[in-house]
Amino acid sequence: MESILIGLLAALLYGVGTFFAKIVSNEDPYLQWILVNIVGIILCFLIFGGKFNTLIEYPTKVLVYGILAAILVILGTFVLYYGLNRGKASVVVPISSIGPAITTILAVIFLKEHLSSQQIFGIAMILGGIILLSISS
Repeated sequence: MESILIGLLAALLYGVGTFFAKIVSNEDPYLQWILVNIVGIILCFLIFGGKFNTLIEYPTKVLVYGILAAILVILGTFVLYYGLNRGKASVVVPISSIGPAITTILAVIFLKEHLSSQQIFGIAMILGGIILLSISS
């Protein structure tokens, strides 16, 4: 239950944040991308300041995956803002929200996570909805 509530909160925050990003990205997607990264760094220091070990204490594998994740998320965010500048939020955002389905598929394949038939059906419905939203525009 806690995972669901956290996921819903993340979706709400991300959704409202992306709405405001659309307004800024209409003017300049590069400005929005820079602001997100600067504010993100500041918030990380304020919220998590002394709560992590020194980098040398983490296994190399963890650091490499963390850096890869950061690069991909930062680039994905930039592409999203560029897409918001070039197109309609009602098309760009639903298509970009396929990301969690990709994460789920990768988790099943590489992390050996298991999905129930209900979860598979739910993901299929979400993907179908995203397709309908994007082609009807």
